[in-house]
Amino acid sequence: MINRSATGRRAILKKYDVLPRTYWPGNERRGNALLLPFMNRNASALWKGNLHEGEGTLTTESGVLSKTQYSFRTRFTEGRGTNPDELIAASLGGCFSMALSNELGLCGFHPQRIETTATATLEDLAAGWTVTHIQLDVHANVPDASQAGFMDAAIAAKTNCPISRLLKTNISMTASLNR
Repeated sequence: MINRSATGRRAILKKYDVLPRTYWPGNERRGNALLLPFMNRNASALWKGNLHEGEGTLTTESGVLSKTQYSFRTRFTEGRGTNPDELIAASLGGCFSMALSNELGLCGFHPQRIETTATATLEDLAAGWTVTHIQLDVHANVPDASQAGFMDAAIAAKTNCPISRLLKTNISMTASLNR
């Protein structure tokens, strides 16, 4: 995509650059502070005790998780709380849904609803317990989108979302379009 700036110079924009600045911040100034083109997101984990009987809490900077319980029981059996694998699946599902919305928007479509279920598979391998696979099941309501256009956008979103790029595991997907 080519755009002309206010000075008349041509600029080639990457497809993520067309998003509003609130989504992809750049080198901007707020007061005297320069906003850098990266973001840090913080979370903390506190663990007490041994692996099988201990327990911990997770807290995020945003406050969405605040001393949220996790333990061996919540990871491998039944228990009250969350576990790291569930949080990875939720992160990928959320990131993918946002990336799919972006990809569809770049194609001129306006998704009404994107629902993604991410299932993380944890296997006991020779190297130890490993997330070996994450399955994305996506259902979207996108008026006027063709199945082919929707699938192209879904594959691009799966490939390009930041959490997909972070994970070194097999990510598969099924996607269905409702118009």
